Amino acid sequence: MSHTTITVAAGDLSTAVGPISATGLALLTGAMLVMGVVGKGKKKLASGPAQLVGMLTELAFLRSGPPFRDIGTAVQSIPQGIAETPGLGAPGLGAVCLLLIVLSLFARIVPVSGALLGLMLGGAFDAADGSIWQALVSILTIPFGLLGA
Repeated sequence: MSHTTITVAAGDLSTAVGPISATGLALLTGAMLVMGVVGKGKKKLASGPAQLVGMLTELAFLRSGPPFRDIGTAVQSIPQGIAETPGLGAPGLGAVCLLLIVLSLFARIVPVSGALLGLMLGGAFDAADGSIWQALVSILTIPFGLLGA
């Protein structure tokens, strides 16, 4: 049995499915998140997959144009605001990222709260410039580049 090896370079998937803009990805991931968490269809997202789709949705929002970019910026401002709050001792964005990871690992999470936590994680990771979280953002956004977004 012979196997065919396919090498994928930037934008190669767009020839298979057609070009998809960043705004198109934001629309697709947002619809998947909403329908998978609160929709009445056959398929539902569990809390773990809802977190992942939430992160991808937030990253797509931040890379798209209005109105999705505005939604992404608003969601991203929440962890940034917590990181800079003097009443909390200005813990910093790294501490907020770690806190969100601890919550995702140890808190009791239902799909809706998992989706919201994923959105926050995506916004916090993307805002943490120059940190280890940017490596995770780079890995999670590889499909965006392959689709031409």
